Amino acid sequence: MFGVKSMRSAVASTASKRLFATSIAQAYQTRLNQFFHNTLRDDLMILQYVPPSVRARQGAAEETRMKEAKESMGGTPPNPLRKHKQIRRPKPNVPVPTAHNTPFVDKVTVHIRCREALQNKHHLLSALMALQILTGERGEVLKAKNDAAAWKLRKGMPISAKVELTGDNMYEFLDKLIEVVLPRMKEYHGLKMSAGDGVGNFTLGFDSSVIGLFPEMEVVYDMFPLVTGFSVNIKTTAVRNPTGRLLLSGFGLPFLHARKPKSETFDL
Repeated sequence: MFGVKSMRSAVASTASKRLFATSIAQAYQTRLNQFFHNTLRDDLMILQYVPPSVRARQGAAEETRMKEAKESMGGTPPNPLRKHKQIRRPKPNVPVPTAHNTPFVDKVTVHIRCREALQNKHHLLSALMALQILTGERGEVLKAKNDAAAWKLRKGMPISAKVELTGDNMYEFLDKLIEVVLPRMKEYHGLKMSAGDGVGNFTLGFDSSVIGLFPEMEVVYDMFPLVTGFSVNIKTTAVRNPTGRLLLSGFGLPFLHARKPKSETFDL
């Protein structure tokens, strides 16, 4: 009898726990994440819209360009100046912008190099600690893939560290970089318009002095004398550089327009 009562009480307590069980979830969104979903995504969809007539003309012009390039390569007689010239690859087809294929930031990779790690691999600990302070995540050690005798580098030696950020941690890091670090840099006007890898990804390189501009590193900057610099790679889902620039400029990342030098005139 006692066993039956204890079993019933155990079942009742389990049911009550199941009934009132709650899961702890994040109750807020980062500023950039909320700004993207509430404002920037709709603006990007409008700015990328191309009328069907214009899209058809662009496709016809691209086909004509490719056809003329192939004919010039294999003419009769063949042009010796174009014998070894490669045909420029066709531009990627940009899909019609909708709410489902709007480009967004997919991943941010922070990479720190440490030259002193070639002599002593324990010096790489400073780079790992700096990454953890900057991003809040533990870094990954990168090893050399090939030998380089000029740098006294052998295959398998640890040389640098990196962290791949996604989700809210990615947006928080971008927010600090754009709103706090870049405005405090001297003589920084922005990325060049020619920057990018052609498919909407961008890389920013900084020296060791920029690490001290992060709020988390201001107090402990003197503890990392071996960190020589770091780079930030921003990977987006855009298929072209203009689309990626449009996305990052919406977040506030500055881009520098090339200015032609003014011609100086002298009055005689």
